[in-house]
Amino acid sequence: MDMLVRASKAIKKGIEPDLTAPLNLTADINLHCSALIPEDYVGDVPQRLLFYKRISNAESKDALTDIRTEMIDRFGALPTHTTPLISIHQLRLLAEPLHVTRVDATGSAVTIEFAPDTPVDALTIIKLIQSDGKRYRMSGASGIRYSNPDKLETPQQRINMVRELLEHFGGFMG
Repeated sequence: MDMLVRASKAIKKGIEPDLTAPLNLTADINLHCSALIPEDYVGDVPQRLLFYKRISNAESKDALTDIRTEMIDRFGALPTHTTPLISIHQLRLLAEPLHVTRVDATGSAVTIEFAPDTPVDALTIIKLIQSDGKRYRMSGASGIRYSNPDKLETPQQRINMVRELLEHFGGFMG
């Protein structure tokens, strides 16, 4: 079923579907913070699991916004640990078309790893590194590392920086 959905989306975009590619290239995103729906927020385990599933299966920012709105309407303001959960999935949606395989955002640096078939032009990465060699560096053969402890202290700062970098690369896909 997933293959059929993927093929129909590709055809609608006017491209030939690659049925040999893995079904999902899902970026591993680690913000080094808690990202969960607490038991005291949604006490019913099946309900909580359903929200996790809906969040992970959301295919657009609007779908995530709808889920977030529903949670607020039903259970009140989102707990501190739930906001990063939704943000991580928003970042995944940004990372997917860039073929990002891994994002690691600590309190001092953000590392983004690209798959070999990334549509991001290598020259874009090189230009970013050349723009500020103190902050940007290559990370292995297929990644970039941004260092700035002053701008990465909180989970929200890390989310914002990862979003900014992904949006930057999204504007320069080859």
